[in-house]
Amino acid sequence: MNRPLFASWLIEQVTTGQYKGLQYVNQNQFRVPWKHNSRKDCSDEDSKIFRAWAVCSGKIVEYPNDKAKWKTNFRCTLNNLTKRFKMVGDYSKNSEDPHKIYEIINNEYDYEGGRTEPTPKDDDDMVPDIYCSPVEEFPTGIEPDYGANPGAEFLVPPQPNIFDLEVSIHYRGKLMSKQQVSCHRLQLHYQHPSPELDAHPLCFPSTQGLLDHKQIHYTNHILNNIQKGLVLEVRNNGIYAIRQGSCHVFACTHPSEAYPDPTTLPKCSPVELLSFENYINELKLFGEHKRGSPDYTIQMCFGEKFPDGRPQEKKLVVVKVVPLICRHFHELAQAEGASSLLSDNISLQISNSLFDLISSFMAATDLP
Repeated sequence: MNRPLFASWLIEQVTTGQYKGLQYVNQNQFRVPWKHNSRKDCSDEDSKIFRAWAVCSGKIVEYPNDKAKWKTNFRCTLNNLTKRFKMVGDYSKNSEDPHKIYEIINNEYDYEGGRTEPTPKDDDDMVPDIYCSPVEEFPTGIEPDYGANPGAEFLVPPQPNIFDLEVSIHYRGKLMSKQQVSCHRLQLHYQHPSPELDAHPLCFPSTQGLLDHKQIHYTNHILNNIQKGLVLEVRNNGIYAIRQGSCHVFACTHPSEAYPDPTTLPKCSPVELLSFENYINELKLFGEHKRGSPDYTIQMCFGEKFPDGRPQEKKLVVVKVVPLICRHFHELAQAEGASSLLSDNISLQISNSLFDLISSFMAATDLP
């Protein structure tokens, strides 16, 4: 029997009503039950949809009784189809009804056919210097159209808050996971969620779906050393990282600049990765055409030095974190350049708005 295309298969399962908690919440969005296997009230019914895909994909033969593997198989397949599904709500930590909400996008196209994994051309290039010691819903933005109606009112996209982050995980250039989370503290880990850290846990995906054996071997070596990983923390003056695991982590917001000797993040000591004050100043200068676009994407490389002049796509494990509030005001500043109707001081207004937003959130929240 041929393996079915996952996207079509999943949409069909949603409509059957055979799975508890798997159902549409509106026309183009559906929810998936997401109860953790370690919960005492987790039953076979909660794993039914994951087991069904394990049967269809053939993984049931390899893992006949492993619910965790069924769920991982389902999650990885779903997260890889970024052109078909988008997660818009993560309620997996809800004690009463853990679930996630996905939106169906580009339903008229088939993005699953003919997908192949590129094989590295140079085997020697695959041998890295590994440095390891033994949800809320997010509304779609409104894009202003200045060309169609020059007299139209300036449209402001819905404004995120400072805790809204877009986190994408890449294995040697391949997007493995992309999620939006909203939290004060985020733990990036591999199979080591740590409640004592008081952080929203986000687990690195497994190497399932990769084809190159050397890449799988070295990536697994890094993943197994990540363990508790690191914690990202949103503070009143910026975003900080506190490394928890034994795997060395290198971070920057300027990956195009190679450093002669990149420095790893120290263990258990907070390090500022992004300064809100610097971003506001850079954004203002950008809006006034006095500098280039500000950098606000935090990029972290696990287990390998970075940036060291080698292409980022060659790195085995890379995490990119985008503060959505920074992207929001950056897009407003870009929109200013597309319209001659906006006042000359809108850059200052944007900067002040971001500063006021940060101040108001910190005043209402008990944060350091």
